[in-house]
Amino acid sequence: ERTERSCMKFRIDESERKASKSPHEIFLTNLIVNHILYFIAALGMAKSFPLLVAATPVASLLTISYILIKGRKMQQSASWFERCHWQIAMRRSKLLLIVLSTLTILLGILYSIHIFMEVASAQIFPLAAIVTMPVLITILALILMESEALHFAGSGQLSKRMVERNPPPNSIIEIDQHIE
Repeated sequence: ERTERSCMKFRIDESERKASKSPHEIFLTNLIVNHILYFIAALGMAKSFPLLVAATPVASLLTISYILIKGRKMQQSASWFERCHWQIAMRRSKLLLIVLSTLTILLGILYSIHIFMEVASAQIFPLAAIVTMPVLITILALILMESEALHFAGSGQLSKRMVERNPPPNSIIEIDQHIE
């Protein structure tokens, strides 16, 4: 039984493949360094320096903004392959922005309940942990997805879905290779 290909490989020159990796490298750096490594370190020092924790969403918002602004500019000036990879990073950045915004709203509601309804912290912290869990899962999933996208950019590949949405120009040659 023959399975349908999930991605397509193209003959893309080295400089274009390297440029196409850029949005994924930026996004992965934000996810791994900022959201995991730095955030864990900041939580460890939160009692002494509570504002250190606030640097994570600020740095993330700046990174997401950069990807979205630069990605829009790249849609006019970059090659087809680069544009596609910027679109992937932009879509995932928007997802992260939505997830972080939702978390901020929910944590704000919990904090308001704690302050204005005088609910004990011990009752609020478990709810905050539950609200935070989907964000952590999303970040881990995005790390896996972006790692794959980084590999795809370096090897001249795109998902079949992306190619259907953004057909390549006639000058781009598909490498006939079965990829699962």
